[in-house]
Amino acid sequence: MTNAGRLCLVTLFVILFLTLGFLTLGTAQAQTFNMGLETNLPLWNPCVLPTCQPGGSGIPTKVVIAETGSKWPPDSLELSVTGPAWTNFLVWNKVGSTSATYFQSDFWIYLPSNINDGAYQALEYDIFQFLTPYEFMWGSECVIGGQWQIWDQFHGQWLDTSRACQMNVSGWHHIQWWVHRVGGDTSCEGNPCMFYDMLGIDEVYTAFGTKEPAGPMPANWSNNSGLNFQLDISGTKKSATITEYIQKVNFTELGN
Repeated sequence: MTNAGRLCLVTLFVILFLTLGFLTLGTAQAQTFNMGLETNLPLWNPCVLPTCQPGGSGIPTKVVIAETGSKWPPDSLELSVTGPAWTNFLVWNKVGSTSATYFQSDFWIYLPSNINDGAYQALEYDIFQFLTPYEFMWGSECVIGGQWQIWDQFHGQWLDTSRACQMNVSGWHHIQWWVHRVGGDTSCEGNPCMFYDMLGIDEVYTAFGTKEPAGPMPANWSNNSGLNFQLDISGTKKSATITEYIQKVNFTELGN
């Protein structure tokens, strides 16, 4: 498909996404446009072992959540973790409870020159909605040297998609996700379905149309929504430092 064809496809999808979202709006509207989330540093919170469970087995020796300011790349959210093999570092940003049914994340990441040194295992990007009694976690990760994967919340497992992870090149990458749920639906093994609609990487778009079951919301959690970013260290080195820079983080919620 030509670049023009891809642009036409994504434009059509976005129009359908917005149209369907607005058609579901009733008197109780849910429209949230969260723009430039990387600029509000206090909203980004760490999750690492042993006090929080982001997966993996390593306990980090250092984590960084910072604004780069004038440092290259300028005006970016800097995320970095140092630790032993299989250390995972998650950061989360909660934007508030919502009854929305359509979600889109759109942001840019900058990967440093050591992206291919074997230390990076995966780069994870999630959209979440906690809506009693369910946890919707539209999880996705780019497994370096492997595939893009999506998350099955009910069974707690990662599943390969048809799209290869090609973010093994240093520099900027543009990431976009479109996902949704259907109000009142419980057709995925008695749970609501999480629909993974389309993924865009550097203006190349893959429409999945895949659905996986949501899971129960933990009893001590409250309704909320937002984004996760996560860095995973591989098992190839005894200790490593991996870093990612993030810009122009926009998150849209539509529907009621």
